[in-house]
Amino acid sequence: MQSFPSRHFSGKKRSFCSSWFGSFPWLEYSVQADAAFCYPCRMFQGPRHDQTFSVIGFHDWKHAMENGKGLNKHAASKEHLTCEAMWRDKQRRIHTSKEISTLINTDQLQRNRYYLSAIIDVVEFLAVNQLPFRGDHDRYSAMNENGCGLFLSLFEFALRKDAELARIAKTIPGNATYTSHDIQNNLIDVMSALVREHIVKEVGESFYTLKVDGTRDPTGTENISIVLRFLNKLCEPTERLLTIATADQGDAVTLTDTILGELTTAGLSPEKIISQVYDGASLMSGKHGGVQKLLQQKLDREIPYVHCYNHQLHLVVIHALAVEKAVTDFFSVCNMLYKFCRKPTVAILYKGETLKRLLDQRWTGHFATVSVILKSFDDLPTLLREITCNRAFGVDLRIEATGLLQSMSEPSFKFIAEMVHKILAYLDPPNKMLQSEDMDLLTGLQLVCSARTCLENIRTETEFQAMLAHCDSVTKRPSKRKRSQNTAFADYVVEDISTHVDTNEETELRRIFYSCIDSVCGEMKDRFGKNNCQLMEALKALDPVQGTFLDVSKVKPLLDLTKTPALDSEFEVACNFLRAQMEESSPPDGEKWTMKQILKQFHRPLEAMPTVLTAFKHGLTFGASTASCENSFSTLKNVFTEHRQSMLHQRKANLIHLAFEKDLTRKFRDEWKDMVLRRFHTIHRRRLPLY
Repeated sequence: MQSFPSRHFSGKKRSFCSSWFGSFPWLEYSVQADAAFCYPCRMFQGPRHDQTFSVIGFHDWKHAMENGKGLNKHAASKEHLTCEAMWRDKQRRIHTSKEISTLINTDQLQRNRYYLSAIIDVVEFLAVNQLPFRGDHDRYSAMNENGCGLFLSLFEFALRKDAELARIAKTIPGNATYTSHDIQNNLIDVMSALVREHIVKEVGESFYTLKVDGTRDPTGTENISIVLRFLNKLCEPTERLLTIATADQGDAVTLTDTILGELTTAGLSPEKIISQVYDGASLMSGKHGGVQKLLQQKLDREIPYVHCYNHQLHLVVIHALAVEKAVTDFFSVCNMLYKFCRKPTVAILYKGETLKRLLDQRWTGHFATVSVILKSFDDLPTLLREITCNRAFGVDLRIEATGLLQSMSEPSFKFIAEMVHKILAYLDPPNKMLQSEDMDLLTGLQLVCSARTCLENIRTETEFQAMLAHCDSVTKRPSKRKRSQNTAFADYVVEDISTHVDTNEETELRRIFYSCIDSVCGEMKDRFGKNNCQLMEALKALDPVQGTFLDVSKVKPLLDLTKTPALDSEFEVACNFLRAQMEESSPPDGEKWTMKQILKQFHRPLEAMPTVLTAFKHGLTFGASTASCENSFSTLKNVFTEHRQSMLHQRKANLIHLAFEKDLTRKFRDEWKDMVLRRFHTIHRRRLPLY
């Protein structure tokens, strides 16, 4: 190449120099990564060594030729000298025709690779589909026996379908069939390590948001999901599961050390963390001793903490609706209906939609329950009446049906169902969208605020009357006899009587209606209004619809997080340029301009204004939810079933990793197959030579 791409270092442009090839014969340059690599380290280095020159790539051009730094430091390192010696030895063997591939029949090496490739395909298939591997035994000779497990069964199927594989398998020594659980673990380890290395390479030098959540599996082991949010090469928000870690202690200090240890082991710099997203548990969010605070103290800089928006929405619903006893009673009845309809004798008769179980951890269970109750509002009373009147059913069942029927016949039951459904329906779209990996913090806050505005708009007498009219046939009950005054008080002036008062039903429903909406809106203001700080003002200043768009004084706190200077001239030019462009054109999708659209559409011009480009990248890197961590726990549940609870944590964590990042795991079918074979070949001395 005549010229190389430039990078900014302290305001100066620096790039790779071709003259360095003469000084360092082992040096390589990657055009795609714009980074330097070491050939012997890349080919011979072990997985636990520093991966800067073998996996990540070196591009600190400013210090590349300084003594004790950069290329000189790497050239003098013990790890490099060892790898270089192995490289020289390999070259010498090639020149003297004593390379292993010449000492062993080349065709046999190819047959060995073909055989192991089939095993890798089986491992990949089972891992991606979250299926168990082993059965009662894993002997190659017992492949056709019952209880051999899916791994051996699939491999036996491959042998039947592939005549070439079956022919090669007959030449494989009996002590090198590679079907044992140890070989499975080796392959799973290698594949997971390669996926992790690719993720680290994807992150590169980008800043990233750290997302962490934990859960215990049935064996009591703590599983810590570590997810990274960053911008890929196309400037698209991406979230990747780095690993499933574990810790012996459950305190904040141990958890913080575990997180930092996993990042460092993977080859990521903790200095690139720009924000952290956890749930609201004091272990994570504590202002003095929580993980978020300890992480900032250990790294000695500010790293904003974001309380997961999905968790906050759950707390809004749970706390707000618990204010009204009538609503709490309503959900208690719903839960009793769910349990009642699950009884075998009742389930046979019930023809309506299946009732949903209330979930304590997720308010979406409340929404699903109310939706089914409304859809089945005619079927449920019919079922209850049938059971109540039929003496063929037991007394206990008939009494329970009578009580539930009475509760459903209450004037307030249908009204509360309609009201709660209306409220939760407005919160459902932001809750679903917040779980998307491309959802940034600013857009998440705007969605939540929009939902709150919608709730405030339905707080009207018109909306109440419309809801009441919809439930009119249910809420009407026979009028009661007017209560007469006690004759004992005839000779007295009675100011007040402490007795039961028949409150007007409509007035009570109106009070519940306004109270619930006020509680939900109040909770949302309290929880999400706290984000009205410098950081949120900075993110809003990156929104093109805001009046403070690219106001450098507003954006500065965001850039200060990474010690990036805010240049007034660049922001002024960028503001005028982008406003003119947005007036003349519209986004490709036809919707309004957003941070994401601007970065995608005008990335090339913004490269001339690096501080503005950095601000937009930082804004999109901020995440709003730990939904990806929660999704990894769903994978954990599928992988770590009751029949697989004897597996060790490392195998479990690697299988979850491969299953969760299935788009990368599928590359082992072809694109990454050779990498697996080479890595597997080098990490141990193998009975079957591959290269």
